[in-house]
Amino acid sequence: MSWHETPQQAIEGYLEALLSDDDGHDLDLEDLYSQPASSPPREESHQGRHLSDSLARARQAATQPEEESKPVAFEEAEPAPQVLMPELKFAPEPEPEPKPQPVVEPEPEPVAKVADPEPEVVAKPPAEKTPDQPPSPPGWKDGRPVWAQERFECLLFKVKGLTLAVPLVELGGIIKIDREPTPLFGQPDWFLGMLRANDINVCMVDTAQWVLPPALIEKHPETYKLIIRIHDSVWGLACNEVDRSISLEPDQVRWRTSLGKRPWLAGTVIEHMCALIDVAAFDRLLKEGHGQMEPANLSALNKIDSE
Repeated sequence: MSWHETPQQAIEGYLEALLSDDDGHDLDLEDLYSQPASSPPREESHQGRHLSDSLARARQAATQPEEESKPVAFEEAEPAPQVLMPELKFAPEPEPEPKPQPVVEPEPEPVAKVADPEPEVVAKPPAEKTPDQPPSPPGWKDGRPVWAQERFECLLFKVKGLTLAVPLVELGGIIKIDREPTPLFGQPDWFLGMLRANDINVCMVDTAQWVLPPALIEKHPETYKLIIRIHDSVWGLACNEVDRSISLEPDQVRWRTSLGKRPWLAGTVIEHMCALIDVAAFDRLLKEGHGQMEPANLSALNKIDSE
């Protein structure tokens, strides 16, 4: 963080970088539009070429003049020997009357027919093998959580200046911190203690240690005032204030495409400058740990619940 950044600017910059860190291998759509793939020239099918050639030959035959008939040269016969005949005189015979000749109309020239091209069976190319898609996280369907298949409601709350969103279907309640939580031995430092509320022992989680870097935590020393209990579990996410509820369409969220460094992150909503929590993933992380964050001592928690 540079020295001239305000806490709010630092939070906004961190929010913008959340998915960039987790989805570093994703290709931005703007890159696809700025570098359109050059499409190869369109090739004509064999059947199309055959039909075009046939039409061209037919047009050429129709426009080409017929060749003029040339006289056939015969060899001149040798002169026959002359036979001298005595001159005879005959009475002239009357000339026959000419008979009317029938009018014969010329037959029309046959028009060259274009042979219909034989249909060609084009073999379908083998289906290309699609690369293996990364497995969907547990509880996800079609690239987003099952509760986000349609329009859904969310509750916005703030943790050390960062706005988080939790789906209302995964919300177990809001608890006011009106006393010091009871510490529990053998738990990691993100475990702030137990708080009894509504006859339930709620495990108070230092949410900032999971969602913020240490530098931003130091910029916001405010104490927690509320607990956001997630679904029907014993976990409660400590927060500074509750903002409001909003309604979101799935396409308003930039969903994560891989688990990345923050499996608790379902996506970001730039319009509201908030990070959307994957509650089921957060629950698993608290039980199993992640990176340098140690898991909770579940045996100790189960012992308290049984008492």
